[in-house]
Amino acid sequence: MHRQFQHDLYRLRLTTARNFAEALEKKMMPISNSNFAPLKLAANVQGIGPMFRLTVEIMNTSTSHPILGAYVVLVTNDTLYVLEKCYISLPLLVPSLTYTVNTMVRCTSDQGITDAINCFCLH
Repeated sequence: MHRQFQHDLYRLRLTTARNFAEALEKKMMPISNSNFAPLKLAANVQGIGPMFRLTVEIMNTSTSHPILGAYVVLVTNDTLYVLEKCYISLPLLVPSLTYTVNTMVRCTSDQGITDAINCFCLH
């Protein structure tokens, strides 16, 4: 039993490392590599029903430069989801502080079909 546990743990670590390397290779990480506007972006879903809240956290990872005039834009399939706000203006992003914005999302499909909601931070 212990040997099987160790084997499964090894496989989990290997899969995690491969997926992380693939994300780095495809630049799918939620951290900007731009020197002009270094941002970290994280999105969380709260709820499981036809109505749920989408929480987006934005952090300016710069050490000394605040960011002014940034926006969060949410893009999705309009036939499946209705967004309360798809364009959210952000306040002055002070370095090393995390800012949170929320929006409500309603699923309009009754067939159990899902699709991605893409979140972009524009400056």
